[in-house]
Amino acid sequence: MTAAQIIHEIECLPPAEQEEVIRFTRRLPVRQTLSGPELSALAERMVNAPDPVTAKRLKQELVNGFFGDS
Repeated sequence: MTAAQIIHEIECLPPAEQEEVIRFTRRLPVRQTLSGPELSALAERMVNAPDPVTAKRLKQELVNGFFGDS
């Protein structure tokens, strides 16, 4: 299952279950900055994204990976 499929499934959940997913994700450890190779790979995925929504999401991941998402 891809991340896009998981996100779609989450969007189909009732609001109470979506909130449970949100609580779960908030308990996950905060990711620190990414390495140069990780940033490069993410940038390449963003440039080659199949649609603008995916490109926007990857752009945010790239920014978070560069500055950290704390």
